[in-house]
Amino acid sequence: MKHQDTIKRNNHYRCLEYDHDQPGDLNLVACGMEKCDSGADSGAFVRDCYHLHVIRSGTGVLYAGGKAFHPQAGQFFLLKHNERYQYIADDKDPWSYCWVTYCGAHAKQMSEKIGFTDGVYCLDSDVAAGQFYELVSRMQQHPEMNHISDLRRRGILLEFLALALEATQASCPGRGQLYEYSEDIYISRAIDFIHYNYATIHVSDVVNFIGFNRSYFTTIFHKKVGASPQEYIRQYRLNKSCILLSETGLPIQEVAARVGYENQMSFARMFKKTYGVTPTEFRLKNGAVSPDFGTKGCTKIKDRIKEK
Repeated sequence: MKHQDTIKRNNHYRCLEYDHDQPGDLNLVACGMEKCDSGADSGAFVRDCYHLHVIRSGTGVLYAGGKAFHPQAGQFFLLKHNERYQYIADDKDPWSYCWVTYCGAHAKQMSEKIGFTDGVYCLDSDVAAGQFYELVSRMQQHPEMNHISDLRRRGILLEFLALALEATQASCPGRGQLYEYSEDIYISRAIDFIHYNYATIHVSDVVNFIGFNRSYFTTIFHKKVGASPQEYIRQYRLNKSCILLSETGLPIQEVAARVGYENQMSFARMFKKTYGVTPTEFRLKNGAVSPDFGTKGCTKIKDRIKEK
């Protein structure tokens, strides 16, 4: 919030400001923190870019979209690109806030993801304001106008917006979880993750990688693949063990360890349950998967992901 008395204002105001017309998807234009004077008035005018404020204490009034809002401690308020605003700090309990100003091709989309859709200018925060202040302070530690500092500030901006997205999820229950891609893409990436890490992971690792809750992930995985994530990991490990048994001379204990089994006996039991022969018997047949192994032969679970 700008004030005519800049000498007085500088005691409680710290700001970095850069070019408002930067190219790119998401750019930091300004960041700062301020303890407003009593009744400080921003003036009513149109602003460019997006100005996201995080209120640590105090209150005031924001005039936006033809309405009056009263953002207070524990909330955000956003000034949107090319809209007219006026905001006035309370006389008795003025705001103390930090803010970031950002622009770019994805600025509007990011603001809407956080929850600032049409007509929404003020949201509750589920994260302490101090965490946002810390990020702004880190930005201000790199004020230099060079590529290195620019990359650092931009990285911290992304942290700030990610924290804002996390902070507003509870205040926007209608949005639900933010799944950006189709189910097919998520499952395809989950399968890739399993293929790269099959010997060392559990289902919980796959769930954390994708970002779904476990129940929902298991449901869509089974729908798309025809097996649960646990079944898929187990079968993929055994498929890899078939290759090691038929193409290498590694001891069976080492084969078991390489595909994620710490106990050789557990590996042997699961192998026989799946293929009808022991690992040793499989190796004695030179790794050939013959028809008499039955329908549980060494085959991969078919990929049922539809190609886009």
